[in-house]
Amino acid sequence: MAAKIVIIGKGEFGNSLAQGMDTASIAKTDTSVTVEQISATKLFAMDTDSMAQILANAAYIMYCGKNLSEHAHVMGSALRHARSLSSLPEPEGKAPLLEFMDWSNPDPTNESYDGAVVLSAAGVCDPSQVIWKVTGVSSLDAAGHEGRQSATVYSSSPGIVPSIDIAGIIWKPRHSKSDLLSEVADRLLTRADVDRWYDASFLGLAILLFGFGYAFTRYSEWVNGGYPYTMMPLYVLDKAVAWTALWMISVSPFSGNLLTVLHVFSNLGQANGVDKFAGVLSLAIMIVPALLFALPWIVWAIIRTSFSSWNKHIIGLSLIKSMLIDMVSLKTESGIVGFGFLLTHAFMGTLIAVPHYKSGWFDEKSRFYGNNEVSMASGVIAFTLVTLVTIRSLIGKGSWMKLKPLYAYVSPLAVFLATFHVIMMGYKGWDDLFKYSTKKGQPSITFVSTMFPLGVIATHLLLVILGTKRNVRRVSRVEKHSATNNALTKYDEAKDAVCGTDETKRTVGITSASDEEEGQSFDEFMAYMSDSQRIRVARAV
Repeated sequence: MAAKIVIIGKGEFGNSLAQGMDTASIAKTDTSVTVEQISATKLFAMDTDSMAQILANAAYIMYCGKNLSEHAHVMGSALRHARSLSSLPEPEGKAPLLEFMDWSNPDPTNESYDGAVVLSAAGVCDPSQVIWKVTGVSSLDAAGHEGRQSATVYSSSPGIVPSIDIAGIIWKPRHSKSDLLSEVADRLLTRADVDRWYDASFLGLAILLFGFGYAFTRYSEWVNGGYPYTMMPLYVLDKAVAWTALWMISVSPFSGNLLTVLHVFSNLGQANGVDKFAGVLSLAIMIVPALLFALPWIVWAIIRTSFSSWNKHIIGLSLIKSMLIDMVSLKTESGIVGFGFLLTHAFMGTLIAVPHYKSGWFDEKSRFYGNNEVSMASGVIAFTLVTLVTIRSLIGKGSWMKLKPLYAYVSPLAVFLATFHVIMMGYKGWDDLFKYSTKKGQPSITFVSTMFPLGVIATHLLLVILGTKRNVRRVSRVEKHSATNNALTKYDEAKDAVCGTDETKRTVGITSASDEEEGQSFDEFMAYMSDSQRIRVARAV
């Protein structure tokens, strides 16, 4: 007798899964399957009795719709009723009965609670009625178009895999932690990783807008310059792109410097004389970089507040300090985004590095002047070094013995050489920086854009040489990015939904939770992270 499979959902994924069921069977038996498919919208429009009639006697109920958490209590009631209506026996070695398989992968920003977790917590099934969560599968995988692909499975009975054999799927439990709450942890941390990249991109956009605005006012014939609008898309934009690249590879040490100085002044009584001296001198040096970065900082704050949800979950920190922690923890992301701008500048700059655009760079023989030779050489070396650091960052984790030389020595050198590249290009015009006769007193881009990284590098070297950064790290607690804090908060809410108070359970639609259901403690959250995720959470300020 064929095993009945009910697929809930008639969207792209649901239809692909139904197609993949053409050759499916129950493993270790000769049992084939028959598929019944119904849209989630149509199913949830029915009453519980009608839903139960459709689900009764099914071996697997496969959910491919949306917002399962909102319908968990209805689905739970229908499953309980369907079990009472089911007449098929469940002998050893035959198809299972009414095992629920959730194939949806909701974005945590759109669906607060995971449907499979809520459904499991509702106590809708006896121990033989397993609830599964499947991730890592595309619609092509489900249809069997990509060969056999691994699908990560979590379940209410950890350590096992579904008995159904689908042509395009190989079941793979998620390491030692394969229960449903671990899937919530994985999904939330994955979303936090994505949000970190968004945040770094927002920061790059804020700096780009600031840089382009400054370049436009200085060079446009409509404001302080003499260049026509036709030179804005390439010539002027290239200056903003280069500016953004230079500042993006400097923002992490910038915020690290400020956090170190803030720690020294907030613990002045415990600081030694050298650290106090370093703190005062560093504060004086960082005034200029902080003032220059103020406007991009404000723009960044506006963008991230407008387009993110996690930014509203700041835990026990002031807004300014929280943003500093976010910047320093975005070391990898901001560096890679900065490299993207640097690569763009390399292409754009090559197109305009000709006498028709840069007549002041070339002598009568169309050769670079000496300062421009030095500028180009330092720029190429800086680009090579930043490329090496970027490649290492993209590779991911590694031994500290391999990473320290690259990040402690090569990275600061790359920032310095990139800054030197810009200085050597334009320092000859710095004697007219604030003269009204020159661009109405608006300082040159080479001056304004380099004062930020120069101050950052000088302060970083001062704090490192005097040992202040090392001393602060020894007594500082490790802080996390706001997106990671938000993920931790949401996981705690999901855990409480499973094993919290009755009032908490009622808020997420759990009407009958098993007293025996156990959730993980908040401290166990780290156990569910991948190595790269764990490194992100543990990255030191």
